[in-house]
Amino acid sequence: MKRFLAIGLFAIVVAACKTAAPQIGGEGTFDVLKKESIGGREKQGNDVITSQSQLNALYSELNLSDVPEIDFKSNNVVALFMGQKNTGGYSIDVGAVNLTDDVATVQIITTAPQDMAIMVLTTPYCIAKIPKSKKVEFTKSASTPAAE
Repeated sequence: MKRFLAIGLFAIVVAACKTAAPQIGGEGTFDVLKKESIGGREKQGNDVITSQSQLNALYSELNLSDVPEIDFKSNNVVALFMGQKNTGGYSIDVGAVNLTDDVATVQIITTAPQDMAIMVLTTPYCIAKIPKSKKVEFTKSASTPAAE
């Protein structure tokens, strides 16, 4: 009986430790490769990266090491830049990716500080791997306050 309870408890712990990957229109996942508050571009913008050489150049521009090897036959990479902000507490992230007729629509979620924030210049960015598509479009969701 103790053995049965131990196995059951172990199964529950293992199941609870698994995290669900974000969904893409119910078809797949996206992976965040890098997300930081400091080190992005001073100007707001979004890039679609379609080759390893473009990804290498982006990582070099941002002074990042350990460039991941991406299979660009089945994936694209998007880089989201929030631009320069006067305080901490800002962030940018991929909320969802929907695939329709070989168009990937990337939902951008931005977060702004709600109350007091550290006084420092920040340049938030997010780099994510998404499924390959012929066209990538970006939509912005409503800004949300930073978690307290």
